[in-house]
Amino acid sequence: MNEWYSDQEPDPRPRPGEGEAPAEPVLEPLPQPGEGEAPAELVLEPLPQPGEGETPAEPVLEPLPPPKEGEAPAEPVVEPLLDELAEIQPLRRVERDTIVILGRRRAGKTVYLATLYNSLWKALSGLTMKALAGPTHKMLTGVADQLHRGYWPEATLGTRQLEFELDDHGHRRVVVAFDYSGEDFRRAFVDEETESPEVQKLLSYLHRAAAVILLIDPAVAATGKHDEVVDDDFGMVQAVQRIREIHGGEDVPVVLALTKADRNREIIQSAGTKREFILRHYPALVRTLGKLTVFTISAVQETPGPDGVAHPSPDSVPINIEKPLLRCLEMMRRSDDRKRKTAARKVAEQAQIDQVRAEERALVAYHRKVAYLVAGIIIISLCVYALIWILRTD
Repeated sequence: MNEWYSDQEPDPRPRPGEGEAPAEPVLEPLPQPGEGEAPAELVLEPLPQPGEGETPAEPVLEPLPPPKEGEAPAEPVVEPLLDELAEIQPLRRVERDTIVILGRRRAGKTVYLATLYNSLWKALSGLTMKALAGPTHKMLTGVADQLHRGYWPEATLGTRQLEFELDDHGHRRVVVAFDYSGEDFRRAFVDEETESPEVQKLLSYLHRAAAVILLIDPAVAATGKHDEVVDDDFGMVQAVQRIREIHGGEDVPVVLALTKADRNREIIQSAGTKREFILRHYPALVRTLGKLTVFTISAVQETPGPDGVAHPSPDSVPINIEKPLLRCLEMMRRSDDRKRKTAARKVAEQAQIDQVRAEERALVAYHRKVAYLVAGIIIISLCVYALIWILRTD
């Protein structure tokens, strides 16, 4: 039998021996006042106050006695209580309103997002996108203008929250995307330096992910340095696992986009097909996701500049940049439809259960009325019989 800890001192009075009844407490009467004397009043003496300049005495907490030799220390009571509390309180649901674009440094996140927005902003119908804030619109269209003039945008230095309204053939959805530095990706998922505010912000967006687009440069797997390969391989797996571990994360759609398709066409074809390329270079990612949709995209095409460095071509034509987003939206709609059908089915099942319970209550009430009626008839019959018997005897 478990003994609970008590802070009461043991009773110093001797206990009755075996077979003896415990002694009853003896209450001695208070002395009565003499003739002509007033009864004594109960005097409560105040506690001594600390002198001038002295601090009040603090309560002394005596430590628990150490366990005796051969005895195990008493287990704390906090852990069972926390376990019970965890069972009572359900897991907090996460509001998923973010389409996350994940990629390491120089994967093309800013270029992809700016080109995608500029294309959908100018679209007349179908899938369109509108920034909810003027600075967001100005920043993304400014990057698109730089690309059109043949200049690469500056590397992202911090995390920027970007809010949009997507209109997909009349179906509107407010989504939140964000642009962050590739160094934050490495710190979050490879180096596991999660104390910095930038990494915390990245992880908070990841926990709110309604869909995820993974951007991978195929050239990294083929010719990249070891650290870069680790970012795209191990880092992506870590990110996906973190998404899946959050409540509801198992239903978050994840799409893979191989960037810079025009430059990396030969690298992908050297493995046969893009599926074979993924299986050869990223088997752990395929194993983690189980099912993966892959697209090859190109936000801009490149042309050699006078300095021998590749620059964005002013005549670039985006290739497949909407397809990862369209796939995410399609999978999100399917997930929402499943959730609505599940919720409707639960409501219908609950309504059916309530109806059955109402019918049962009505049947019980009917049976009770019948019983009362039968009992009343029997009582009345007995009364009539008794009255007839009395009249006959008289």
